[in-house]
Amino acid sequence: MAEPQRMPQSRVSSLFSYIVQTDSGFAPNPFFGLCTLACCKPALRRAIGSRLLRESGSTDIRQLRDADPGYIRGQNIWVLGLAGASLGDRSRRSVVYAMQVTEVLDFESYFDEHPEKRPVRTGRATSEDPAWHGDAIYTGNDPATAVQLAPSAHSDGENEHLGNKEHDLGGQYVLLSDHYLYFGKDAPYVPLEGKLHHGRGHRSNHSPAALAELEDWLNGPWADLFNDVGDLPSSTHSARSRDCRGSR
Repeated sequence: MAEPQRMPQSRVSSLFSYIVQTDSGFAPNPFFGLCTLACCKPALRRAIGSRLLRESGSTDIRQLRDADPGYIRGQNIWVLGLAGASLGDRSRRSVVYAMQVTEVLDFESYFDEHPEKRPVRTGRATSEDPAWHGDAIYTGNDPATAVQLAPSAHSDGENEHLGNKEHDLGGQYVLLSDHYLYFGKDAPYVPLEGKLHHGRGHRSNHSPAALAELEDWLNGPWADLFNDVGDLPSSTHSARSRDCRGSR
């Protein structure tokens, strides 16, 4: 009799944690089988992309993908978002989402390769539709030539929001994951939080003990919850989702 198939274990080699101030379904965007961070947190996105290039010896993220398609996934880099004080519908510092970075793209590649992630705010589309929150809103990498799709979460109505455009594209890279947990408004508080993040910005200098404890959660209580998007996250902070330039 064949043994039951075991799910592969999640490994955590490095972790970037930060405080999520707005959880509207835009950043992170957990829909269509991919959790993506394309907007907001430019310093975090830039840091991960730069580390991958530096450690791989590549000079361009497209070159890295072509030369070694499995390299990024194999680095076991994780991003974890903790609820900030502005998310009053859940415990402060509870886990909003955790994703293994399985792919990194520039904005032009992301826009071309993932049309399902472009925002749809016409016809009968409402905020209950995943496409409403699309984060593939930039057609290129250079703020001077890239077009910001409007209307979208970071546009100024039907017009581009130049401040958000500069801020988002300053991150240089889009982070993607097909191996993620998204809790949203059901974010759990776990003791691990005390070892992860305090203050503004992001943190990546976590102790081996913290990484090991996160692995225990990923392979234990959370093992059966991966990629379960669930319902659209409820948010009473939609006005703030248009402008996150204060969040680095």
